[in-house]
Amino acid sequence: MAKRLQRHPSITLFRLFGEPRRVVIFQRLARKPSTASELAKELPISRSAIVQHLSLLKDHGLVDATTEGRDRIYRTCPRALAPLKAWLDMHG
Repeated sequence: MAKRLQRHPSITLFRLFGEPRRVVIFQRLARKPSTASELAKELPISRSAIVQHLSLLKDHGLVDATTEGRDRIYRTCPRALAPLKAWLDMHG
């Protein structure tokens, strides 16, 4: 059973959200699309650290970014949480 669970896509999401700062960033973006600079003003995390977290979230399809002028606006991609929802439905 352990091997089967390790292969489930939700495991990656659990690992990503195991970092509390990533959860906070995702929650903030769920409320309001923002730039990395805007997030850095709101959170006690450096802009470069926020960019690293955003990059990881983006690589896993949890956020996307659009360019507006000189700004990159990050938004959540709730559909990327589907594997987590499926896992919770199976085990809930």
